[in-house]
Amino acid sequence: MPDDSIDEVYEAYYESGSTDGLPVIPPTDRRVDRMLEGTDLAPEMEIGRLGNRQGRLTVETVAVNGVMAGCLPIHMPVLIAGARAQVAPGSEMIEASVGTDSSAHLFLLNGPIREVLDVNSDTGAFGPGFRSNQTIGRALGLILQNTAGHHPGEQAMGVIGNPFKNTLVTGENERKTPWEPFHVERGYDDDENTITVTNVNCFVQSSNYGRNKTKTGILSRLVYNTPSQLGFRKGAVYVISPANAHELRDVSKREVKEYIYENAVVPGESFSSPGKRRRTPDPEALNDVRRRVHDSPEEIEVVVAGGEGAWNAVLGPMEGGPTTVRIDLPDDWDALLDDYRSGLDRDWGQPLHGE
Repeated sequence: MPDDSIDEVYEAYYESGSTDGLPVIPPTDRRVDRMLEGTDLAPEMEIGRLGNRQGRLTVETVAVNGVMAGCLPIHMPVLIAGARAQVAPGSEMIEASVGTDSSAHLFLLNGPIREVLDVNSDTGAFGPGFRSNQTIGRALGLILQNTAGHHPGEQAMGVIGNPFKNTLVTGENERKTPWEPFHVERGYDDDENTITVTNVNCFVQSSNYGRNKTKTGILSRLVYNTPSQLGFRKGAVYVISPANAHELRDVSKREVKEYIYENAVVPGESFSSPGKRRRTPDPEALNDVRRRVHDSPEEIEVVVAGGEGAWNAVLGPMEGGPTTVRIDLPDDWDALLDDYRSGLDRDWGQPLHGE
């Protein structure tokens, strides 16, 4: 395949359902071989299987989709770990992909690799602009789509759809959190690199300026924006900005979770069981009854991300996961960085974390 055939490749891949609708980089043999430099694993090694037809996901599959998404070889360790998270039991990637609720796949990076790969966790943490955030999420979406064979109206049956299906990747702002990082909370060492995946239905932001800029005000706004849980969907990811996390520095992460658990409630008429709403002969009798949205504090995840300012977000309800996988680096990692890290260079914007 000639390198200059991007128009023909895009049109052919779009027609066959191999893209997400956006233009792709042609996965020529040369580009795929270069992408495979980012791993010590054999191209034919099977990572797992995805979809009703048990599509075979190999290291080479990861490389091909990584090329199409615009990734660099130094992204391969993250993509492989993300692929492993996708096929892991309990991640429920397929269930979330085919559901009518249009869940998006959230990927969270922790560890030193966030800064090595210039993964944005500061101002605009969930927004566009950073190559690693955008291409990693896009590649993992393409991997799922092209391995499982999911397309809108066929197996992907989201009624409304979700723009975050394109990419929903961020890093935790570990330099500005008063608490232990998310991956340490989940049993990993501080200097280990990890990627966590879960599936979330909505993304709600709120501010805490003025009188709400207190511990109780911050937590109350998080509670206020907690989505009601429906059937088997449980839990939510609470993203707290560094400024608000600083205000909560004397409160443990466990106490934050317990506050949300105790105070996030819905009317009794919203009582539900997996898959259906409970029936009552007198719905009005339940009007003054309340139930907790979360079954336990363990369903609540707390992450610090974003820049300066009093804005926070709630992502949920979750479906599957969170599933955390360690990112293993190849033996020649330092040499790879020397060869390819320049692809992340930028002369715009303020440095992350005020460096």
